[in-house]
Amino acid sequence: MYTKFAALLLILTAKAAKDQYQSPCEAPGVVCGDEEKRQKGIARRWSIAGVAGHQQWRRPNACPRDTDFRKIEPLLPEEHFRGPYNGPMSYFKRVPKHYLGYHVNFSQCRRRVYIDIGAREFDSKEGFLAMLKFYQPLLDFDEYYAFEAISGFYKLPGQQRLQEMLITRGMRPERAATFSRRHFFFQAFIGARSQPHTTPPTIGLSDFLKTALGLQPADAVVIKMDVEGYEYDIVRTLLLDGTHELIDEIMLEVHYGHKRMLRDFKWCKTPQFWCSYTLQNATTMYQALRAAGVYAHHWP
Repeated sequence: MYTKFAALLLILTAKAAKDQYQSPCEAPGVVCGDEEKRQKGIARRWSIAGVAGHQQWRRPNACPRDTDFRKIEPLLPEEHFRGPYNGPMSYFKRVPKHYLGYHVNFSQCRRRVYIDIGAREFDSKEGFLAMLKFYQPLLDFDEYYAFEAISGFYKLPGQQRLQEMLITRGMRPERAATFSRRHFFFQAFIGARSQPHTTPPTIGLSDFLKTALGLQPADAVVIKMDVEGYEYDIVRTLLLDGTHELIDEIMLEVHYGHKRMLRDFKWCKTPQFWCSYTLQNATTMYQALRAAGVYAHHWP
């Protein structure tokens, strides 16, 4: 299986200059086609969803079998889903203790898989390495996958430095020694559907989970996703085709026309397709995931 992923990595790698951007589609060498135009209005297709329909989900053939939604944090949409201080640090003080791995035992699962979509840099303050600090049960996972569309952003340090960084985060030395063999990076977009004509290629998340990885309900699957407004289409597709049943937990950054962010941080100064999405659109998406049994959190 790992040989196939190494081959796929070579196919997916494309050249693009490292640059700052508001949308990946603006970066040099990146070609999105008409996809951003198609995204406009997708959030408005959502119907209003209530809060999670069950306090506790029982899935006899899944792992973990029980998911207790009484232990998940409230959404707090009026605070941009973060917390009373409305910044990333308020999120990291409030939310990580509610992550599913602190309340269930993943060790009995067939495979334990962590997927970082929109990974940016490996060692940034909200990157892959930081996630291991905030979510320590991930240290014992079997497989790690990272996606970043822009060339030059994501790279692992040398083996010795990598092992030191992982051990500092709490990973056992024997697991840190094999991490690079269990970690797979793809320079690719993740979208609702696979589209090979974009540059770099777009891999449909459902296709990746079901076909490329061959995941089953008996696997523990945790996803962190930051896809610059494409989350509405991706989540809608996951719920419609049933692939959400393979996902135990998702940390999802949501994009919408947040009034305070527009004022204080100049969101949408350069217009983006997601700027017309509303707080209700964002809230409905999180509620729909929780109602379907996915332990969904905002990020970050």
